[in-house]
Amino acid sequence: MDKRYKPLSPAEQIALRQSLYTELEAVPGTPLKYVISLIRKKLRLTLPDLAKLTGVSERFLRDIEAERGNPSMATAQKVLTPFGLQMGVVIAKPKE
Repeated sequence: MDKRYKPLSPAEQIALRQSLYTELEAVPGTPLKYVISLIRKKLRLTLPDLAKLTGVSERFLRDIEAERGNPSMATAQKVLTPFGLQMGVVIAKPKE
């Protein structure tokens, strides 16, 4: 938990997670870099916190957020699983 914030009660943690899910449902097909950034921002996690929860190195998470990393599907799923999320396929919108 980011030390800039006071600790959250379980009810507050659930509310933040629901807010995250609502935001992600509103925009299907959100790129992984934005999903990771949103998870960190909404749930008030630092990179070290996220790395510890997911088992993915801080450096690799930082690279993904900066669009320098190219994670495998397994790694992407490893990042999403602790938050009840999974990778999916969406229909691409035709370019106009």
